[in-house]
Amino acid sequence: MKKYNIAIHISFWILVAFLLLTVMFFMLADNYKIDTLLPFLESAEESPEEVVVTEIKEVEKKVNWYYFVASGYSADDPVQGTDNVTATGEEVRVGIIAVDPDVIPLGTRIEIKDMGFFTAKDTGGKIKGNRIDIYFDSKKEAKEFGKKGVWIKIMDNSFKLDLADL
Repeated sequence: MKKYNIAIHISFWILVAFLLLTVMFFMLADNYKIDTLLPFLESAEESPEEVVVTEIKEVEKKVNWYYFVASGYSADDPVQGTDNVTATGEEVRVGIIAVDPDVIPLGTRIEIKDMGFFTAKDTGGKIKGNRIDIYFDSKKEAKEFGKKGVWIKIMDNSFKLDLADL
């Protein structure tokens, strides 16, 4: 009786080891593909679908945002040295910014993130490099704006922006 039990136990463990080794072999050989482990499962044959292009969309070109230091200014402020006329000869108004013309040419349209669109029509003695002055109607608004970093996008891409080191 003991010999019979020992033979069954040995046969059982040999069978278990064989099954484990077979499963591991197929898993490693076929990167865990189940359909190769169970060949009796038929994979559904898929007919290739034709791709029909019904609409072509243009890809939006990459837009560069640049970091500038902005401050506010107003007309007729002797402390800032401003009057009512810009460097281009126009009367100052909302929507005008002062720039360094070596960095942003006068007449260039820009967008200031979260503020809107502006035109570079003025210069300033302290506006050098990556700095701009934003015109405000009152000294109070200009003072409240203070000096802060802003992100700008050049709307006219006919020139290369040459930024100064901050």
